[in-house]
Amino acid sequence: MGFLCYKPVALAPNKTLIGITGSIGSGKSTALSIFGELGAVTISSDAIARTFTEPNSPVKGDLVNLFGTKILANDGTILRSKIAEIAFSDETKLKALNDLLHPLVRQAFLSFFESQNPNSIVAWEVPLLFETDAHTICDFTVTIYLPKEQNWERVKARGGMELADFERRTAAQMDIEKKKFLSDFVVTNDTDREGLKEQIVIIYKEIQKRIQI
Repeated sequence: MGFLCYKPVALAPNKTLIGITGSIGSGKSTALSIFGELGAVTISSDAIARTFTEPNSPVKGDLVNLFGTKILANDGTILRSKIAEIAFSDETKLKALNDLLHPLVRQAFLSFFESQNPNSIVAWEVPLLFETDAHTICDFTVTIYLPKEQNWERVKARGGMELADFERRTAAQMDIEKKKFLSDFVVTNDTDREGLKEQIVIIYKEIQKRIQI
């Protein structure tokens, strides 16, 4: 675990925003849940993005125009796995998907953030935190780190993804070492949930101390 200097950003002077990122399979969602256990309000960009691939999605037509009807099941349901398969095999399609969804996800997040009570600490899981410049509105940033080999072992154990797909998705993100360098805090998640929680407790207490200064 490492600490870097605090770089304040005034998205909301009376609230604190923690951006959480990391590579695929590193434990971002688990880290988010731990921040929630410690008292933070939690929200995930992936969870928001999934709402835009629901059957009644306002951008369903845009997705079909971009990827074709092959992303639809027989009942018209959007197949997220098919979108991912196409997007991560075609940089142009991936960029178009990101250009479509990221502004919608950002706006949904901002609406959520604005609705929170004064003095709230909000933990926001964002896989592409630095790639989309979302870090610029965060008060603190945290990277959950795991060496690539261990990343793959965890993803493989979860099932549902081949090594080639994992490597394509990893290549589509900023190098994890650069994310670590840019972050205020780095957590190495190479043991178990308890080991992860111990590090996050230290970070959370440090953040609470800094925002009280």
